Amino acid sequence: MLTSMRKIGNSRGVLIPAAFLVSCQIEDQVDMELQEGQIVIRPVHRKLRDGWFDQSATLSKAVLAQEQVDAQTWSDARVADDGDWVW
Repeated sequence: MLTSMRKIGNSRGVLIPAAFLVSCQIEDQVDMELQEGQIVIRPVHRKLRDGWFDQSATLSKAVLAQEQVDAQTWSDARVADDGDWVW
């Protein structure tokens, strides 16, 4: 199929016929890369909210480690101040 490039802002675009999109199961997102001078477009199939919690385990460990440091700091401060206060 012969088609033309269209100007879109500072870029160029190609209209892809709906039949092509359906046949390739392309919806909202695509993975596009350059291979040996050709543009290759692949469909991206992601579940809703996929990947939202990938970093949560790592983040939770970092937060827990910081809380332990904070607890130790407060504990050290209390031990250092065992004397009676004078008013």
